[in-house]
Amino acid sequence: MQKDNIEETPQEEVQELKHWQWIKGDQSGSVVTIKEEGSDWITFNEGGRLATELKSEFIQELDSDIAGEFISTPNSTVDPLNQSATPSVNTQKITGDIPIPALDTTLSPIRVLFNKQKKNNKVKLLLEFPVNIPTKGVYELMSTSFDKDEVNEQLQSFILDQLSEDEISDCLHNSVQSLIESKYRGE
Repeated sequence: MQKDNIEETPQEEVQELKHWQWIKGDQSGSVVTIKEEGSDWITFNEGGRLATELKSEFIQELDSDIAGEFISTPNSTVDPLNQSATPSVNTQKITGDIPIPALDTTLSPIRVLFNKQKKNNKVKLLLEFPVNIPTKGVYELMSTSFDKDEVNEQLQSFILDQLSEDEISDCLHNSVQSLIESKYRGE
């Protein structure tokens, strides 16, 4: 029986590159891959680096499906020695109608849907506060005795001093609640 002279070569594991998008700074919108992540710096295959502590603030990981739309694989080059593909150094900047917002895990799904609406109705939100003001006669007396601009400035200050942050917040909350009830009353 003849033995085949087949040499077994160890197969190198091809690691799938994770794509990241700059969400802040001069590179905002650019898609990159991480070459090395050290304790102080993250270096990118496309060139450049970022302080490791700023990673979550400046870049976000892209889903492989989304990244595939921005990185073209035909432009990848194959190294003939190890037969693994390396991405080309060209990156595409995401602009226009394809925004990829930073993930905000604090928003409820309802709020996310409200935020995505293209057209929302704009309404005026009315606020009413009970305040004390001088009578018209006192105001006219002050205006003739003093500079009218100074009287108006002091009157404005007098009225604003009567309002506390708690009162403003309560009034705003009540006004929003009233708006919701009047616009979306159960039918």
